[in-house]
Amino acid sequence: MRRIAALVAALLIAAPPVGAGHSGPIGEFAAWKAGLSASDSRALEAGAAVIRDLDTPVREELAYVGMVYVDAPSDRFIVRFRDIVQFERGPGVPQIGRFGNPARLEDLESLTLPAADVTALATCRPGRCDMKLSATAMRQFQDEVNWSSPNAVHQANALIREMILDLVRRYQVDGNAALGRYDDGDDPLLVAEQFRAILASRDHLPVAVPALFAYLDDYPRGRPAGAHDFFYWTVVDFGLKRTVRVNHVTIYPLAPGTPASTAYVIAIEQLYASHYFHTTLELRFLADDDGPSGEPRTLLVSITRSRSDGMTGFKGLFLRPAISRRSREAVRGYLEHVKQQVERPAETQ
Repeated sequence: MRRIAALVAALLIAAPPVGAGHSGPIGEFAAWKAGLSASDSRALEAGAAVIRDLDTPVREELAYVGMVYVDAPSDRFIVRFRDIVQFERGPGVPQIGRFGNPARLEDLESLTLPAADVTALATCRPGRCDMKLSATAMRQFQDEVNWSSPNAVHQANALIREMILDLVRRYQVDGNAALGRYDDGDDPLLVAEQFRAILASRDHLPVAVPALFAYLDDYPRGRPAGAHDFFYWTVVDFGLKRTVRVNHVTIYPLAPGTPASTAYVIAIEQLYASHYFHTTLELRFLADDDGPSGEPRTLLVSITRSRSDGMTGFKGLFLRPAISRRSREAVRGYLEHVKQQVERPAETQ
């Protein structure tokens, strides 16, 4: 448990002492270093999720660290996480699918765009579009969808599926260079540049994972030993607009004896999001620990960094707090969902 205490201490921003009374595996000194209140320390030890904001280099970026104890060993976590469709499906994820190897159009057959997105696509133009798309994609929707047809919704859904499949296939060959650009706003935005800026932020990591970061930067070259990749898509609803997301997952097992008993790191790189986020990187560290009675458990540490539009200027004064609050709530809700999914008895999966 000392190693887990050190892990927690390394994660969060140092703060003034919050007084005595901390107990459990975090320990008083670790809680002081982490800046956790006594109530947060007790909540974490009781199984609740604890979330803190992280400083970011630019206003367009949001970052959080979240922690929760999962009453199961990390190997069980990984087994269940690999079944991503069952693992992620829930009230905030109305649609989800995993890509096969190789990725096929059939992997996307259940994806349907929210009705508001279909309406927006009918008038989408560069610099004036309510979805995140390149100018080329916008022209495709104008040229290939007959918007006066009663079949227009079907055509739009078929085209977005083809576009997403093409993105995944090109990314699997060319890596981040295939992520292209967004032309929905006033200025074109290169997605790969945004992702690399996030990748450069390596503060608050429980353990250094340079091989994983190099792989995410240079994918598909340089896969670390033992790492495993898969791809999936979702439609997520965290309280604002429903958003289509496409993700690349890397599960990276760490060698025995890694500091703080960290057994795995899961990296989730966003390849596409139809709204809000230019890019997102989620890092989930799984550290093995013993519970109060000696039972195996896992400390899940989730570090999420995203870049979004609408966060600067006069508009950003109002929009950034709302997006930040919703994002923080989404992180907390997801950690609680993960805990339930991993702890649930196998027969009810």
